[in-house]
Amino acid sequence: MVSWRPGCSVDNLRKRTELLQKVRTFFQDRGVLEVETPSIARCPSIDLHLESQTVNPAINTPVRYLITSPEYHMKRLLCAGSGSIFQVCKAFRQDETGQRHNPEFTMIEWYRVDWDHWRLMEEVEALLQALLDCGKADRFSYGEAFQIYTGQDPFNLTPAAFRNCCAVNSLSPPTYLMEDTVSRDEWLNFLFGVLIEPHLGQHRPVFITDYPASQATLSRINPENEQLSERFELFYKGMELGNGFHELKDAKEQATRFEWENRLRAEAGKAVLPVDEAFLEALDYGLPDCAGIALGFDRIVMLALGQTSIDDVLTFPWNRA
Repeated sequence: MVSWRPGCSVDNLRKRTELLQKVRTFFQDRGVLEVETPSIARCPSIDLHLESQTVNPAINTPVRYLITSPEYHMKRLLCAGSGSIFQVCKAFRQDETGQRHNPEFTMIEWYRVDWDHWRLMEEVEALLQALLDCGKADRFSYGEAFQIYTGQDPFNLTPAAFRNCCAVNSLSPPTYLMEDTVSRDEWLNFLFGVLIEPHLGQHRPVFITDYPASQATLSRINPENEQLSERFELFYKGMELGNGFHELKDAKEQATRFEWENRLRAEAGKAVLPVDEAFLEALDYGLPDCAGIALGFDRIVMLALGQTSIDDVLTFPWNRA
C-alpha cells in the first residue's frame, strides 16, 4: 500500500518555500517578467535522450504531450515581444526515476533578450550565490574537461581510443557502444557521465562551455569555430543543475536539426515524433537575440539541505503520488 504521508519533512518544505520566494524576488528585482505557459502541448520534445509522457484530454482527440520543458512556448512569447521572461513550472519526463530524478519535477527557466550565453552565465552565478551562498563558479571548456579527467581529445575520439579509455578506467559500457558505427556523441556522453560529471564542482560551481557543434541542440554554432556550439552546462557537487544556450534564431536550421533528431530516433528504434510547426513559424517571424537556461529547482533544494535523494525535497514523489 502507498503511504499517505509526504515524502519530505515540514522543515524541508519550509526551506523549499523560502528558496522559491528568493527566486521570484531575484528576477522581480531585475525587471524580468514572470510568465505561465501550458503544461500540455500539441507537440513533444524531439530530443533523442528525452521521452515525453502522453495524455488524451478527451475521447477521440489527438494525443497530447506533457512538456519536458516550457522552452517552445516561452520562445513563442519572446517572438511576440514579451522581453526578458522567467518561469517556475512543472516539467515531465518519462522513465526518469532515481536518486536525482522524478518523472515530475520543478524547473526554473528564463530568457534574457540582447544577452549572449557568457553574460547569462554571470546571472546564473549570481542566482546560485543567492540561493546556496556558494562561491564564484569555475569555467572549463568541454575539451579541457575531457583532457583533465580522461586524457582524451573529444573532437577526435576514435573507436579504438574509446575502447582503450574504457579499459584503462575499468569501465563496462553497454554492448552497443563497442561498435564502430556508434556516433562519437554516444561515446562522449558515456565518458562524460561516468568519468567527468561526478568530479565537477565539488568545492564550488563549475560551468562547462563550448560543447561540440553536434551537441548544440537549440543553441547557435560559434561563428568563429564551427566545431563548437554556444552552449554551457552548470554543475555543482557532481550534479548537473542546468543547460544554457545562446539561442538559435534560424528557423530553417532548427527544422533541419529536428529532422536529424528524428532520424537518430528512428535509427535507435524510437518513435518518430511530430514537429512543432507553431514554434518554427514563431522563429521564422523573428526570435530576438537572446540567451536562456533551464535549472532544476529540486536539485537546488537538495543542495541547500544537504540531501542526496530528490524524494527528500518533494511533497509526494513518484512512488507516493
